[in-house]
Amino acid sequence: MANLFNYDVNLQPAVMDIRSETLEPISTSTNRYVFRLDQAGQLDSNSVLLFKPQRITGKSDNDSLRVNPVGGGLLAIKRATLQVGDYVLNDINDVGKISHLVDMGTINTSNNSKYNSHYFLNNAHYKSLDSGGSADANATTNGESAHGSAGSIIYDRYRSAINFGQPNNSFGGKLVNNCAITDDKSKNHQIGIPLGNLFPCLKGQELPLFLFQDYRILLTVEFHTSEKWVNDIADASMTAAAGFVSVEDVKLQVDYIIYPSEVQNQLKEQTNSQGGLNLAFPDIIKIEKNIPSATANAEQSLEHRIGMDNKEVHKIYMCKQFSRVQNVHDRIYLNARCDGVNQEEYNVNIDGVDIFQEAKWNPNSQYNETTNCLGGELNVPRPVYFCDENTYMSRLADTNGGILGKMKPLCLDLTNGNAGVVGAGRQIGSYPIIWKYKRKPTADVPNTASAHPNGNIVESMSGAMSADYFVYCSRSANITSTPCGTAVMVSY
Repeated sequence: MANLFNYDVNLQPAVMDIRSETLEPISTSTNRYVFRLDQAGQLDSNSVLLFKPQRITGKSDNDSLRVNPVGGGLLAIKRATLQVGDYVLNDINDVGKISHLVDMGTINTSNNSKYNSHYFLNNAHYKSLDSGGSADANATTNGESAHGSAGSIIYDRYRSAINFGQPNNSFGGKLVNNCAITDDKSKNHQIGIPLGNLFPCLKGQELPLFLFQDYRILLTVEFHTSEKWVNDIADASMTAAAGFVSVEDVKLQVDYIIYPSEVQNQLKEQTNSQGGLNLAFPDIIKIEKNIPSATANAEQSLEHRIGMDNKEVHKIYMCKQFSRVQNVHDRIYLNARCDGVNQEEYNVNIDGVDIFQEAKWNPNSQYNETTNCLGGELNVPRPVYFCDENTYMSRLADTNGGILGKMKPLCLDLTNGNAGVVGAGRQIGSYPIIWKYKRKPTADVPNTASAHPNGNIVESMSGAMSADYFVYCSRSANITSTPCGTAVMVSY
């Protein structure tokens, strides 16, 4: 009966404070900036790295340069490191590239341009031709596609950030539609990169900075040179040279979340308990490999060994790029490219056993595995992923259009369905992961149709390639209280 008259309400403390600060770097060098965070409150994924691109005087002109329409300023980030004392929580190479795939890949193009453009200045759209669009005498949109016809999918140069001109008319009519990069930084738009896009340890949780009283907390960001993330419509390749754009006004807008003392004391008590406080989060390791040039229309087979000794692996993304100087066909994606090949297959051997009963050779099956890894469908028009014979021989897209096969990662999902991070992947022993890859690349495919006489439908895919493997694996930080202060240990 006593419970019937117990009107006590167990209220949790719900009052918190947010302290915002704009931090200047404590150390700078060529394209590298170091920030020091205060040991106060908790850090979440909404803090933002700010910078402005600026044209270097004498390079190109003020009406020709702009950040890439697909990945925007996110592609500018080469490396991001977050460390507590001498312990590194995340240190990720080419983080802008993998973040573009993982964080933006599952968002449809319209929402990408509405939401992410606020931060990255990206803006890319696609459309299908409702008439010829090429040299066809019956076309009403001449110049839009070198080989396309009604139903072909192309980059929408009028709605997107950059008008790259008419592909079938020597790229005439080029224009930067918005946010041009000038030599006056006061006129240039500021780019913001949320820290959640750079550091997986901040996704889905907050980092308790107040527990690291005895350590320096450093955040380091390194930027790519401009050819990786800036387009220049004045150049024949539509890509800015390495020394054309600099990064200025680099700052960190940090929000320290100050929770009530009761909440902070609960975390401190966990550091006093046996085993201490454990923070589990993913880490991304990049492994660089090469694929030598092949003979057109002949099968090439190779194996890449990926050493993940005693690590728990969740996902692997294989992103390939043709090893060539960027040309006009790469103008739309720049460093966001994951080049595909018309016929390719892969399988993965772990501990002497192949993951798949038979190699994944069907592009649809490869797309399904990509969906498993991303946790949602890769939202790109069909020819951006599919670059097989059915795609280009039906004139759905062609090499000259700049979108054919430009976003085709090959993926492996090793998650087991368990919640959380540690225990949700696959434990790898001392034997390396073996990635088995085959391809049968096409040669140049000339167009013999009289209505579409302009050059090749598809350029040769037999060239050498670089293969970057981005491996997601478990990482944990253990925080314990000792008589000498707080001790931190980071391990895989």
